[in-house]
Amino acid sequence: MHNLLGISISIGIISNLDNLGIGISYGLQKIRIPFFSNLLIAIMSIMATSFAMSMGTFLNKVFPFANLVGALLLIVIGLWISFGRILQKNLFPMIYKRSKVVQLLIDIINNPAKADRNANGIISINEAAIIGVSLSLNCFVTGLGAGLSGLSLIPVIFSVFFFSLITITIGYDLGIRANFLHFGHHSELISGVLLVAIGIRNLI
Repeated sequence: MHNLLGISISIGIISNLDNLGIGISYGLQKIRIPFFSNLLIAIMSIMATSFAMSMGTFLNKVFPFANLVGALLLIVIGLWISFGRILQKNLFPMIYKRSKVVQLLIDIINNPAKADRNANGIISINEAAIIGVSLSLNCFVTGLGAGLSGLSLIPVIFSVFFFSLITITIGYDLGIRANFLHFGHHSELISGVLLVAIGIRNLI
């Protein structure tokens, strides 16, 4: 029980490390994120997680080796998060360069200030929706792996929701107070390594 709760908390943290990096970036640039904008991002994250976990849970019941597949998927996702940007640029340059939607979402993760499209220093609800789509992609793939691994939906979505809210807020405060500009570049590696560790733990 405690092990599953710990894994659920870890999934929540891993899914939201990019939020921390984005919060830091906004703090450095004095771009304010109102509560309701932050809340919308958290809601979009749990919607993506819930849908993906429901798919994974269904497959877990249908296929006998779904737990194994889920653990392996978490490892693959972790490796992809850690090294995916390099693969996107080198193996899939046509997709990386030509898809405007994909490019917009990637640009927002790389340079969160681009989400503030009217440059007024405040992330509106509409702008938060764009950020939410970008950040919920991580939640979707992580949620799918968690569902396949047999994790319970409720603890995971509560964890994702909670950490989504606080990581952006904490990141913003850190950005206001000090120079953590380069954390965002390391968040992918950290979350990827943690996912691989959880996947390996589920295999044992």
